Amino acid sequence: MSATFCFSQDKKGCETVEPAYINRLPGYRINFCEESEYKEPGFIYYTGSPAKAIKIEKGGKYRKIIYFKNEGETRKFSSSQILNNYLNAILKVKGVELSNNKTMFKASVDGKEVYLQIAAGNSADVSNYMVELLEVEVMQQDIKIDMKSAIDKDGKIALYGILFDVNKSTIKSESEKALQTVIEYLVSDKSVKIIVVGHTDNTGLYASNITLSKERAKAVVEYLVTKGKIDSSRLMSEGVGPLCPVTTNNTPEGKALNRRVEIVKQ
Repeated sequence: MSATFCFSQDKKGCETVEPAYINRLPGYRINFCEESEYKEPGFIYYTGSPAKAIKIEKGGKYRKIIYFKNEGETRKFSSSQILNNYLNAILKVKGVELSNNKTMFKASVDGKEVYLQIAAGNSADVSNYMVELLEVEVMQQDIKIDMKSAIDKDGKIALYGILFDVNKSTIKSESEKALQTVIEYLVSDKSVKIIVVGHTDNTGLYASNITLSKERAKAVVEYLVTKGKIDSSRLMSEGVGPLCPVTTNNTPEGKALNRRVEIVKQ
């Protein structure tokens, strides 16, 4: 009965947002929730001495839940009590604390890589706290591109599904579907030759961005040769760094559009 009472106070539409593998503190209700099938929240945490900021560049199923204390609840949960509750729960399933301040955790749940971030303020009696969860998984690709039609029309196509580690030319595993599309295009017409062109936004030094874009384009060509068995004589690579933006670099959204790989028909 107490459980029914607790959940009856949750905000409408948030009743099922909590994952089955982790519960809330007693006496709290859900006041706000957000849920996405796929999101890249860009969690940032601080670790080491001196503290260094680390950003988690991963995506998957995302949940954000804000809990408020129920009216009449007499227990007083401190910030330390809340953070240590989540820490102990994570450690019990052989997870790890990533941050210096017990706010960011990582665990494996049902075979999935899970990140958990907690925000509980600094109080002896916390009135509300926030939990963010990311279950890492590959995004379901629902939009399909007819590469041949696009290239026949414009002579090139920009691909945003080819992803790299930050400031590196290492291709992420999530890029396989986009790269397979390029391979299928090249296999379908063996007379086609292409130039793989790397692009960056304007963050950082110009010379570094030029070098990075060239290395990334070269990595794509190497993938097409080794994985796709495409004849290297049909492929060229080049990098132009921030020289050819498709939109402004003044916003995060614009920067994301400018970071891309283009396939140009020779």
